[in-house]
Amino acid sequence: MLVALFMAFGTPSASADQGVYRLGVLPLQSPNKLAVMFLPLAEALSERLGRPVQFVTAPSFSAFMARVSARNYDILYLNPLLCSRALGHGYHVVAKVGGEPFTGILVVRRDSPLKDLDPAQLPLRPRIGFPDPGAYAATVMTRRYLSRLGIDVDRTFQVKYFGSQDSALMALYSGLVDVAGTWKPSLRSMPKDVRNDLRVIAETPPEPQMPIAVRNDMPPADADAIVAALTELGKTPRGQAILGGMALPQGFVAANDREYEKVGE
Repeated sequence: MLVALFMAFGTPSASADQGVYRLGVLPLQSPNKLAVMFLPLAEALSERLGRPVQFVTAPSFSAFMARVSARNYDILYLNPLLCSRALGHGYHVVAKVGGEPFTGILVVRRDSPLKDLDPAQLPLRPRIGFPDPGAYAATVMTRRYLSRLGIDVDRTFQVKYFGSQDSALMALYSGLVDVAGTWKPSLRSMPKDVRNDLRVIAETPPEPQMPIAVRNDMPPADADAIVAALTELGKTPRGQAILGGMALPQGFVAANDREYEKVGE
């Protein structure tokens, strides 16, 4: 794990001109968990491209986006809202997660008295946990959903941020909050005993799925190779294992900028 952490937080100045492509992954979960999920993908991309691909992340969403604006990453895995901003820093979308819609979900403990989010039935000042203000599905979309139900989140709830999807879900499991905002892959990735003790009470309308973007100065042949590698993962046992480890059994499909240009407007 020390190697994984060095790779995750290793020097931001390393770049493609040293023969290494940096795969920047939004810090949705802990660095160790992201390393387990994304190191196998980085290895598969390295083999396809014939050059090293290094998994890296950042300590926070804001630090990650500062590195995106400085073009420290060559390949990005990030949420749709932050992707719409990355387009302005010289990145373009080449693929996205396939299959299920991209939605936020609101989760409670299985023994919670909350059955739905009827504003008239909510207890006084319940506690709600989110990963980060910039977490698109877990925070932005769920807050927007609650607002459309007529719920002023900041007036109705005691709002707490926990830094990552895992931390928000563990806070819910431990009884530190009454409701948590998250998304399906994070809930699926939790240990079985945690997952079985939680239940979904609401799901937002869908948005474009999590994208993969690359720097716009990447050679087209390399960008094409990345798309081919991603979209073919589901066709081999090894690729299926990689996708299973990422909690993305539906795999990836090709995509483009148009789907993300107006996200968040």
